[in-house]
Amino acid sequence: MGESSGRNQNKDGMPGGRKKMEKKRILLRIDPALHNDLRMWAEDDFRSINAQIEFLLKQAVAKQRRNEI
Repeated sequence: MGESSGRNQNKDGMPGGRKKMEKKRILLRIDPALHNDLRMWAEDDFRSINAQIEFLLKQAVAKQRRNEI
């Protein structure tokens, strides 16, 4: 009866007992013109700049792995 909503939450407050994926943080210094280009590209793809950079890095890593075979 102590829960105000009928939903189950884990200790992180995530519904359904799912754990929040922990991500590493990095400091990235980039040229302002590149930042602006990434911002516009991210907006076109409906992503944040951070999500856009992560997406591009994942693509680059996947491509590199394919080329190593």
